[in-house]
Amino acid sequence: MNTRLRHLLGRIFIYAVLTAGAVVMAFPFYWMIATSVKSPQEAQQAAPIWFPERIQPANWRTAWRLGAEGDRPWWGGFAPGRTVTLHLRVEDPGAGRPRARVPKPPAVFSDPRSESTRIRIEPAEGGWKIVLENAGTQRFTTLPLVVWIPKDAGKFRAELPPDAVRSQRGYWRLEWVNVSPGLFGYLFHNYREAWHAAPFARYFFVSFFTAGTQVLGGLIIATMAAFAFARIRFPGREAVFLLFVATMMIPGEVLLIPNYILLAKLGWLDTFYALIVPWLASVFGIFLLRQFFLSLPQDLFDAARIDGASYWGMLWRIAFPLAVPGLVTYGIFAFLGAYNALLWPLIVTQSPEMRTIQVGLQAFIGEAGSDYGQLMAASTMAILPIVLGYFFAQRHFIQGIARSGIK
Repeated sequence: MNTRLRHLLGRIFIYAVLTAGAVVMAFPFYWMIATSVKSPQEAQQAAPIWFPERIQPANWRTAWRLGAEGDRPWWGGFAPGRTVTLHLRVEDPGAGRPRARVPKPPAVFSDPRSESTRIRIEPAEGGWKIVLENAGTQRFTTLPLVVWIPKDAGKFRAELPPDAVRSQRGYWRLEWVNVSPGLFGYLFHNYREAWHAAPFARYFFVSFFTAGTQVLGGLIIATMAAFAFARIRFPGREAVFLLFVATMMIPGEVLLIPNYILLAKLGWLDTFYALIVPWLASVFGIFLLRQFFLSLPQDLFDAARIDGASYWGMLWRIAFPLAVPGLVTYGIFAFLGAYNALLWPLIVTQSPEMRTIQVGLQAFIGEAGSDYGQLMAASTMAILPIVLGYFFAQRHFIQGIARSGIK
């Protein structure tokens, strides 16, 4: 085996290992996104469903048509005077006529959507067609439907796959959460329901405001402290820095109760002060930026001193502009820590107006069970800003990591 062939096989092996690792790392993200578009029955199946019905292009055309019949092809709906037709194919149409109705929400005696919808079941080629007409004057965002098919009819197939199929005595019970979805309404149903299930606009505002304020304040404090430890000589500098770094070994849980008591005495519980102030100073940020400042040439600062520059001027005119990769790196770490925080916001906040996005995800977990489809949809919305932010800042992030250890 010659050298070129060994080199080629080695590169193939390395790329194969990297590809396998990338697949393993990306799999949880795919599973989260796939589950976010599953129906409740698909999400609770014991056997994993890798390709949910809602991401199969064959169903998108039907969803588009049904949405256009009801109101809008993109987001669907059920407008007054509109008629929606759903086709069902059965193996033996002569086994009996299906039954259908628009279900009412639980514990509701009167439902305009159910009362305004007229349903006709007519024979069609190879089965039946269910015609739903909005005889009222109100427009509805969704149109749920329940259909009972006799089991004697044999195999059946609906042009729009049902969200749930259950056995009920001598019938198969087919359930749709919306038979007039439109393309986007069909594909992103869980996302729309998750957004309206809780005040996520407020959750996002609180998360971004607290994280952004922590990053801005933390950058200012860490930059000044790191420059002092890196470029200003004063007695005990190394000892103080070692003391700072040693505090990183103290578990955060140890400081949880003292910090809570302090905030309670200050009257800051359930306020932005409680979410922001305790995390403005970061030992990790000071350490990271100090290492970055040490990597800058000393000649720059010597020349600045000769020209009469003060330490304050050297920091903001020389060190700060050259430290952008390190600042971005720390900013990303600080933003991730603040944005993903769960335990601390859960402890120091009580009102829904002060909840962060991570605490808000608990809205989909209850005593009666979890709606995994909506939970994964909300989780996808929560993680999307982080992923987009990393793609925009990855160049500075990599540069900051690479240069922070160079002295």
